Amino acid sequence: MANGMASLMVGASGLKSAQTALNTTAHNLSNINTSGYTRQQIAFKDTQYVNYITDYNSPVNSTYGLGVSIHEVRRIRDTFIDKAYRNENSRLGFYEAQYKAVDEIEDQFGEMQGVTYQQSLNNLYDAINELSKEPSSTVKRSSLIQNASAFMTRSDAVYQGLKNYQQTLNTQVYNMVNTINDLGDKLYKLNKQIAKIEAAGVETANDLRDQRDAALDELSKYMSITYYEGQNGEVIVSAESVPFVTVTTVTEMSYRKTEGTELYIPTFPAFERDVYPEDELYRANTSDKGELKGLLLARGSIDVNYSDVPVKPSQEDAKYQIKQANGTTVFDSETYNKDYKLYQDKQDYYNKYIESSPILCAIAGIDKLVNGIVTAIDGVLCPTKEYTTTAALKDTNGVELIPETYEYNNISAAVLYDAAGNEIKGAPGAVVNGTVTYSYTSLNKLFSDKEATHIVEPNKFNYVILDMDKTDYGNDDNHTIGEGIFTRQNTEDFVNITDGSGGALLDADGNKIMIKNNVNANGQRSDYTLGNILVNPETSQEVGKIPMTDAQGKEDMAKGQALVDAWNADFASLDPESYAVGNFQTFYNNFVSEFSTIGKVLSNFVDHQETMVNGYDNQRLQSEGVSSDEELEKMIKYQQSYNAASRYINVVSEMIEHLITSLGRA
Repeated sequence: MANGMASLMVGASGLKSAQTALNTTAHNLSNINTSGYTRQQIAFKDTQYVNYITDYNSPVNSTYGLGVSIHEVRRIRDTFIDKAYRNENSRLGFYEAQYKAVDEIEDQFGEMQGVTYQQSLNNLYDAINELSKEPSSTVKRSSLIQNASAFMTRSDAVYQGLKNYQQTLNTQVYNMVNTINDLGDKLYKLNKQIAKIEAAGVETANDLRDQRDAALDELSKYMSITYYEGQNGEVIVSAESVPFVTVTTVTEMSYRKTEGTELYIPTFPAFERDVYPEDELYRANTSDKGELKGLLLARGSIDVNYSDVPVKPSQEDAKYQIKQANGTTVFDSETYNKDYKLYQDKQDYYNKYIESSPILCAIAGIDKLVNGIVTAIDGVLCPTKEYTTTAALKDTNGVELIPETYEYNNISAAVLYDAAGNEIKGAPGAVVNGTVTYSYTSLNKLFSDKEATHIVEPNKFNYVILDMDKTDYGNDDNHTIGEGIFTRQNTEDFVNITDGSGGALLDADGNKIMIKNNVNANGQRSDYTLGNILVNPETSQEVGKIPMTDAQGKEDMAKGQALVDAWNADFASLDPESYAVGNFQTFYNNFVSEFSTIGKVLSNFVDHQETMVNGYDNQRLQSEGVSSDEELEKMIKYQQSYNAASRYINVVSEMIEHLITSLGRA
C-alpha cells in the first residue's frame, strides 16, 4: 500500500471519486422527469502505480496504487435501438398524416355523426318522386325547390369544409418546413458545442448529446433521414437523400407554389430540386416515411373538380349508335375508340395525381356527384342537343361564347398547352384517326414534340343548344323556357346568338337558337362546379316557371317520370375496375365506403406503427431511463464510499501525526 503522504492521496482520490459519483446520481434523480434525458453512469479506473522495490528481478510485486479516478461519465444509450425507433417513427408520421385526413373527410360527410349527407340526397329524391306524380302542383314544386336548396347548402358546406381542411394541411406543410429548418439549425449548433467541449478528450457533453438525440427523434417523424457521427463528434444528417446537416453547413428548405394555386411545394433551393420530385412522390411503392410526405400526399398539389373523375364510355350509349338510311343502327367504333383512349389517359392521370390524395379524391368525388345530379335534373327540364360550327359564335352583345369542346384535325400529337404555354395536366396522350377533342378553355397551343412548336387552331366548335322539339314550358304567363332548378353564379344559362347583323339567329322553325352559355358576367369560364352552383332564383321565386307543361298547356307526366328515371339511371364510378357503374346513390355509397375502407386500413397501419414505436421507446426507457429506486441505492453506496474514504483519511492523518509527534520527542 502507499506510504506516508501518498496514503492521503489514496484517500483524497476516494473522496473525489465518491463525490463525483454522488453528483452524477443526484443529476440523474433531478432529471427523472426530463423528456429525452439519458441516464448517466460513472465508470471508475485505478490511478497510476509507483515502484517501491528497485530490484526488477524480484518475484515480489513491487508496485502500489495511488487510488481511484473517474474513467468517464457515460450515457447508457443504445444506438441500434435509436435507429430502429427513428425508422418506425418516420413511418408513423407518414401514416398518421393520411389517417387524420381521411378521418376529417368522414367527419365532413357526417355519416357517423347523425347529420348525414345521405339524408339530403334521399330528401331530394323523395321530392322529385312526389313531383312526378303531380307535375303541376305548386306544393310539390315548392318542396322540390326547398329540398334542392337544402341539398346545395349541405353540399357547399361539405365542399367548403374539404377546401378549408386542404388549406389547413397546406399551412401545416408551410409550418413544418420552418420547423425542419429550425431543427437543422439546432443540430448544427449542438454539433459545434459538442465538438468544442469534447475536443480536449477530457469531458463528454452528455446533456448536449441528449438534446441532439431528441432533435433527431423529432426530425425523424417529419422526414426520412439517415445519419452517422463523425470523428469529432458531429452528427452528419441526410434528409430525403440530400445532405441536410454537415460539419460546415445546413441545407435549408424553402417552398414554391404550384401554378395557379396557393399550395406549397417544399424545395431544396441549394440543389435546385423539390424535396419530393414529382416522379418520386407519386410513384407507387416509394418510401412511406415522413409526416411531411404524408401531408403532401393527403393534401394534393393541384386543383380538381368533377371533370377530373374519369367516366368509362359505354358501348350502349346512344352517341355511338349511327342510324343508317335503311333504319338500322351500326356501332360507331371510331368515336368510341377515341373516347375510350381519352378515358384511359384520364384514368392514368387520376390514378397518379388524385387517387393518392384523400382530400383531392373527396373534392373531385363530391363535385362529380353534385354536378351529375344538377346537370341530370336540369337536362330533363331543359333538354339540349349538339350544335357544331367551324367558327366561334358570339351572343347578341358581341361576346364570344365558349363551346363545350374543340376539335383539332390532322395533328400528330396531343400534348396540350394553355395560352401561357403551360402544359395542361390530363390532356389526351394520343390522337385517334388524326382527331383529338378537348374540352378545356384557353386552348391554342399544341406541341408535336418538346422541340418542335406550332400553333394550332381548332377546326370545329361544338356547342350545346336548347332542343326546342323536346323542351317543356312554364305555366306562368310568359310560358318560360330554359329555366331549370339550378344555375351558376353570375351566369345566364341560355343566350341567343347573333345573326351577324345584331339580331338573334333563328332556326328553320323560326325559333331563336338558344346556346348553352359557358361564360359568366365577368367573361370567365363558368362550370357547374361546387362553389359556383346555386338554386335558380327565377324558379325558386316563381315555381310556375319550372318547365313541366307541354306546348298545349297540359302538365307533362312524362317529364316527371323522366326526372325519376334520370335519378335512377347509370351515372359513374370512381373506380370502374372495382365498381359497377350505378346511380347517384350507388355512387355516393361506394364513395363513402371507399373512404371507410381506406380509413380502416390506415388506422391499422397507425396502430401497428404506434406499437412498433412504443415498443422501441420502452426498450430505450428500460436501459436509458432513470429509476429512482436504483439511483437511491447508488446514492447510499456512494455515500458509504465517501464516508469510508473520509475515515481512512482520518486514520492516516492520525497515524502521521503520531509518527511526527513521536519523532519530535526523540
